[in-house]
Amino acid sequence: MEKNKTAKYFKYAMGEILLVMVGILLALQINNWNEERKSSIKEEVNLKSLKSEMLSSLEELNRDQEFNQIHYQSTLNVHKYIQTKSAIVDSMYRDFYLSVQFNYFFPKTSTYETLKSGNLEIIQSDSLRMLITDVYETGYERIFRKTNTRRNAARILFPYYQKHFQTKMIPGKDLLTGNIYLGIPNDYEFLINDPEYETLVAEAIVGRKMAIRDFKNTIEFVENCIIEIDNYLE
Repeated sequence: MEKNKTAKYFKYAMGEILLVMVGILLALQINNWNEERKSSIKEEVNLKSLKSEMLSSLEELNRDQEFNQIHYQSTLNVHKYIQTKSAIVDSMYRDFYLSVQFNYFFPKTSTYETLKSGNLEIIQSDSLRMLITDVYETGYERIFRKTNTRRNAARILFPYYQKHFQTKMIPGKDLLTGNIYLGIPNDYEFLINDPEYETLVAEAIVGRKMAIRDFKNTIEFVENCIIEIDNYLE
């Protein structure tokens, strides 16, 4: 102040403050960039894990859908036997057994369940996050509900089957069951003339048709989600 250099030192002090602020801002920016990079890597890892889960579940969905078609056709065949009063032949026994069968669906869900507990927001795309949630919470859930409702064809028919059929196993290599299982009627003439059995078979046909539709929709849902994950990662 004695040398009248206040303005010069004031400018110097302001420059020092400015440099410190710039340094702080740069440090914050680098830190944010590192955090975003870590988050992006974590997002990619989890999306790849979700995709792997869906691919595994998709394989099971397609396999179960093949079985659904076989069970559905056998149930249609049984209904035809009732309608036409066909003479009993050995090939019918296979249809009687398959008409009461179904498959449990066991999707892979460990990655989704982990994210669902509080980390779903790591998926930055709102649309993709919603699509993934719908696959697990709507697509898979639709199939679970079908298994546990009256539209499950096996639930409809199996109590009747237990009363009026005997199951026989013969050695063989079967796509569905390993060995070959046959449903042998206790009284075939009674079965094909029993209105209760015809009603149950007709109900089972409706249930199987709905199950095939639900599986088809869920398969398409999962396939589309896998495509969207790939597009997002690219």
